[in-house]
Amino acid sequence: MLKIATVCGAGVGSSMMLKVFAEQILEHEGVDADVTASDISSLDPAAYDAIITASAFADLIDSKATRIIRMDNMLDKTYLREQLIHVISETAGRNEG
Repeated sequence: MLKIATVCGAGVGSSMMLKVFAEQILEHEGVDADVTASDISSLDPAAYDAIITASAFADLIDSKATRIIRMDNMLDKTYLREQLIHVISETAGRNEG
């Protein structure tokens, strides 16, 4: 199962919106995933296959610990879908190897 976190300052605003968008995309793609909304201060990047967040928060996350999807436009579902498909492909490759 894919583990994804959506992150914002408090964990209740944009992270909740991104969580809903990500779940809709993953469900449409038939991908089994656990998507969690989180605040930046309690995030453990290594616990997730990917993190979705605004660029301002992305700079505060250890990019060596996991894949970060930077959202400059929080409403760009096409970009989010493309990035999630890439994460799914990467994760499947790691699990097969």
